[in-house]
Amino acid sequence: MTHIAPADLGDIPQLTALEEQSFSCDRISRRQFRYLMTKANSIVVKAEHNGMLTGYMVLLRRKTSRKLRIYSIGVTPSARNQGIARTMITYAEEMATKNNCCKLTLEVCEHNSAAVQLYKNTGFHQYGLKKNYYEDGCTALLLQKNLVPKDTIL
Repeated sequence: MTHIAPADLGDIPQLTALEEQSFSCDRISRRQFRYLMTKANSIVVKAEHNGMLTGYMVLLRRKTSRKLRIYSIGVTPSARNQGIARTMITYAEEMATKNNCCKLTLEVCEHNSAAVQLYKNTGFHQYGLKKNYYEDGCTALLLQKNLVPKDTIL
């Protein structure tokens, strides 16, 4: 079973290695992970299975916003298609609800079909796009998921 827990500074080497395995560009550096854990208004969590790091997720929130942004999700290649990212998305929904947020948002490369499908299967819908968003020139799909009925969103 996958266990989700807050990441700490001692996890940075493993998180950075996972980041390098997962993405070819727009990677989070050791310095950025440290900043996200110590200074940013963020939540960094790790996914573990049998004591092994199998994934991570970074959540960001502006102090006055009712949206929680999934900034990044990474899963080790050997652990993909095992429900780890889905488990982390459920965790993000719980954190959003706990922090009185009404939406989850994220950006995903339009060519990352596995991630796009996962997000759509978990209730996200596209509300826009950003051309040339990533270092490699890829367009980002802007996705969001409402966490409360639409008629109660301010």
